[in-house]
Parts: sequence; structure tokens; C-alpha cells
Amino acid sequence: MFDDAAHVGRTIAALRKASGLTQLQLANKVNVSLSLLQKVEVGDRAATHGLMSAVARVLRVPLERLTGQPYTDDRKDEKTHRHIDALRAVLRRYDLPDEVPARTVAELARDVDGIARLRRDAEYAKLAARLPALLEELARAARESPGTDVWSLLVTAYHATHTLVYRLGYGDLAEAVEHKLTWAAEQTGNPLAGALAQRTRCVSFQSAGDFAAGLRLMDTARDELDDELRSRPAGDVITVYGSLHLRSVTLASRAGDSGTTRAHLDAARELADRIDQDQVHWGLTFGSANSTTHEVAAHVELGDGPAAIEAAHRWRAPRSMPRTRRGHHHIDVARAHLVNDDRDAALRSLLEARRIAPQLTRLHPMVREMTAVLVTLHRRSNPELTNYAHWLGLTG
Repeated sequence: MFDDAAHVGRTIAALRKASGLTQLQLANKVNVSLSLLQKVEVGDRAATHGLMSAVARVLRVPLERLTGQPYTDDRKDEKTHRHIDALRAVLRRYDLPDEVPARTVAELARDVDGIARLRRDAEYAKLAARLPALLEELARAARESPGTDVWSLLVTAYHATHTLVYRLGYGDLAEAVEHKLTWAAEQTGNPLAGALAQRTRCVSFQSAGDFAAGLRLMDTARDELDDELRSRPAGDVITVYGSLHLRSVTLASRAGDSGTTRAHLDAARELADRIDQDQVHWGLTFGSANSTTHEVAAHVELGDGPAAIEAAHRWRAPRSMPRTRRGHHHIDVARAHLVNDDRDAALRSLLEARRIAPQLTRLHPMVREMTAVLVTLHRRSNPELTNYAHWLGLTG
């Protein structure tokens, strides 16, 4: 049996009524049409990121109240969630590590490289199992040998930790990690580490629907990196700087600001033209392919399904592009197809996302929302869709 609570729209309707708002009042407050809100509430239209964040802000509830995260009921992800308490403990005592001597920096670097690889491949169960002990040891190493190499390793580990807890739906923990990451980045003295920390911090503004503040934060981060880009326009600098523009694309599109979205997309394209193909530095992917992925998502947020599909047709990803980014692309293409009412194509894209990055896909709120809407819209039995919903844990 399908879990009707999987619809974000059902939750929005219940919370709206509890707040004493009519559909028209809420639609006006979140700046969407009444007809769109009505379709979302009955499950005929998938909610966008921007709509969910705006509704959560107006109704004064955490975003997770709408998405239902963390998804702890599915046994397939039980091993991943069981390490969260250990992570909380390590993060709580980040400046009070135990007295056991740490391994050498070279040995720690090998483990951190492995952690970064697991993050890129969306191997969240393995990531969750390895992070607590490694974070503890890195904190000890930073205290024993406070060199920039150790702090850079800690930055990478905190970045992976943030990705993990954010994807699992622990928003409070993600925000706490953002502060730890900023602290570690400051110790490196590296402007790229600082920019990564600011970009990561922006996730909390994004989730809270505070898009204007997030955009200001990204403007400041780029200003602080301008000198580095002018004096050393190498691949790592371009990747980090361009990623700041892509974060602004996400923020502006979710805010419904098409002009600012286009300006940052154009700036990202100009930077992407300076490098041969997408590159990965400091855990960030940047180039023409990832810029196109962000363009697809932006058009969906702005309600332009045809433009999103047109952009998707231009997507050419190098084989080196991380699974996380390739999986994300197909999730966003599925969203575009659903906006265009092409349900079969939407399901095909969801299946492709699962093939590429199964853990990312299963834990993604938009995947669950789209699948719930597809189940509602399909008046006849669709075994492939039913199996997909079961894999997500949406059916009994």
C-alpha cells in the first residue's frame, strides 16, 4: 500500500490549516499562483525546492517537517543512520580529542582521500562508518602537529561530514558542521578553503529559504577570492570561484529571480570556458557539464520545463565527473520532464539516477516527492513505478 504521507503537498495542507491560513493566503505569502498550490497540495504537481523552503519559512517549521527527513524507517539505510550519534559526540568534543597519539600526516591523508572518494561516489553508509574515528584522529593530529596540511585534511573531512548529514536530513547537525568547517578553514590560511567553507555555510540559508542572505554571502566570498583569481587563474581557483557562482544560481532560481539566475549562469559559463572539462578541487566539481546541470535545475525552479529539457540536451559529462553530480543531473532532468507532464521520461530519468548513484537517489527528498506524484497521476497499474516506490520505502 502506498504511503500517502509521502506527498509533501499533504503535509503542506495540514500545516497550512493548522496555521489558520487559506490556500489563497499561503499562495500570496510564498509568491506562487493559487492553482499551483492547489495542485501541489492534492499531489498532482511536485513541489519545488523553492516552494518548500518558502512554505517552511512562512509556517515557521523546519524544512525537514515537510520532507519527512531523516528517513529512518527504511532498513536499507539503517546502517547509515546508526552512526549519527557517534558523529554528534565527535563533533561536540571537536576541541577535546582523546590522548591517544595520532598517526602520521601521510597516513591520515590516505584515509582522507578515501573519504573524499566515498563522498564523490555517494557511498554514504561507508562514509558514515568511517568518519567518527577519522574526525577524532584528525582533531588529535591538529593539536599535536598544528600545520596547514593537517588543517586542510580536517577541512576535507568536515566537508564530507556535512554532505553526509545534510543528505541524511539532519539539518541541525549540518549547520553545526558548517561552523566547524569554517573554523578549520581559517586555520589553513588558504583562501580556497575559506571559500569552500562559505559555500558550504550557504546551505543553511538555502534550506531556511533565506535566499537574499545566501546571495550576499556568496557575493562576499567571491570578493574575497577576486585577487586569487586575478593573480593565479589555475584550475583549482577557477573551480572554487565558479562553484560560488553556481551556488548563487541555485539561490536566485529558488527565490524566483530569473535575472540574477541568468547573470550567475553567464558568469559561470565564462569561467567554464577557461578549462578543458569539468574538474574537481576541494570536493567541488566545476566546468561546462556541472554548469548545465545547475541550469537544468534553475529552469525547473523557475517553472520553465521546456528550457530545462533544452539545456539537458546540451549536457556532456566527462567520464571523470563524480557520481554525485551525474546522479543529481538525472534527478533534475526527471523534475523537468514532470513539469512538462512527460511521466514516462521522468521515470526513466529516475531509474538512471538510481543506476548511477543509488544511495543519493534513495535519500533525495525530490526523488520521493516526484515518485509520490507519479503514483498519484498514474491511474493504471505501472509495475516499474510500483517497484521504484517500493525501493524508496514508499509502499508497505
